[in-house]
Amino acid sequence: MQTTRNTRNDDPVVRPALVHARAIPPLTHDGAVSMAKLELERFLALVSSFSEDDWEKPTVCTLWNVRQVVAHVTGACASYAHWSEFKRQGNPKVQRPYRARGLSFLDSMNQIQVDDRASLTPTALIDELQTVGSRAIATRARIPVLLRALRMPLPALGGIVPIGYLTDVIYTRDMWMHRLDLCRATGCEMIMTPAHDGRIIALVVRDLGKKLAAKLRTTSVVYHLSGDVGGIWLLGSKAPTAATIHLDVLDFNLLASGRLTAEEAESRASIEGDSALAHEVLNHTNVPY
Repeated sequence: MQTTRNTRNDDPVVRPALVHARAIPPLTHDGAVSMAKLELERFLALVSSFSEDDWEKPTVCTLWNVRQVVAHVTGACASYAHWSEFKRQGNPKVQRPYRARGLSFLDSMNQIQVDDRASLTPTALIDELQTVGSRAIATRARIPVLLRALRMPLPALGGIVPIGYLTDVIYTRDMWMHRLDLCRATGCEMIMTPAHDGRIIALVVRDLGKKLAAKLRTTSVVYHLSGDVGGIWLLGSKAPTAATIHLDVLDFNLLASGRLTAEEAESRASIEGDSALAHEVLNHTNVPY
């Protein structure tokens, strides 16, 4: 079943016709807290609407069904809610059997979160998420500014980033993406508004613009993302645009998160101008989620 992509235009937001990725403002810490609260609210509303059969449906995260995706999101929130739980999930002894299977540190944490909740009912998962979700946001809100400013390597963006980038941007982006995964799996409506979902997507474009800056030093590409929470984004230099890629805004996020291959995205896209450059950009459209 296809996901219903209707959006609710209840936010008084007017997007310019074309925005340079470099002009997208960064997310403030206060803005991040508000964004995380609203995303948690929407995620909880979605999973609370599932039928009994929905919980066992497969998802694009091929190792997990719907219940297991919710278990991962819940376990991730639990790790942010209590630093002791974060340490446990990252403990080498706890991770040893997972690393022996070839899983990375992060993938091991994710699978631990799922396995910890293998016996929980959907009701128990929702109850836990309601508790740890709010606590996780409160914990991240209290992180001191000096700690948020500390930097750590993040190869996906080609360099090092502040810890605050992970706690303010990526954690909420991950929950948002899994909400889309669950909507696709169950056929539920993906509730979206420009002020919230459009802002999340703009921050994805901002990251992509940084990543592709070196490749587009002497040229530029436009991503024309269709949909009420999409937009028209310029990536690269101020040179005349060499190519325009027309793509559904949700397909763009499926591509950028690794859920859609560049070839699959290109088959769904409409390209104007330099097709070789557009192909290269599609191949490099991936950022942290």
